[in-house]
Amino acid sequence: MKILWMSRHKPLVSQLTELRRLFGEDVVVKQDEQSFDAAEDIVRQYNANGYDEVVVVAPLSVLASLVRLGLHPLVAEMRRGDVSKGEEKGRYEFIEFRRIERLELVTSIVQPVINPN
Repeated sequence: MKILWMSRHKPLVSQLTELRRLFGEDVVVKQDEQSFDAAEDIVRQYNANGYDEVVVVAPLSVLASLVRLGLHPLVAEMRRGDVSKGEEKGRYEFIEFRRIERLELVTSIVQPVINPN
């Protein structure tokens, strides 16, 4: 099992542990720290190198494009540290991986706020 890790951030130990639990102890995770221009770049690399899964940290528009192109990437659900519980502010804790099955991005034009005065 080969997993492409598309993020500038290295996987956390907890994330690697979870990937092994989900996909087997022999899972190989290869990180690509390079930025990409489009979802097509990710799909091309995924297909060319025979990956079985991909973990992506990217804007919603890129994730939506990946799904349209036939990939259903994994994303890491994270939680910010809770200072009230003595956790370090600004630190993120890994919760679980989620698979993007469908993503609908709905936008609208922002209208100017008119000052009545």
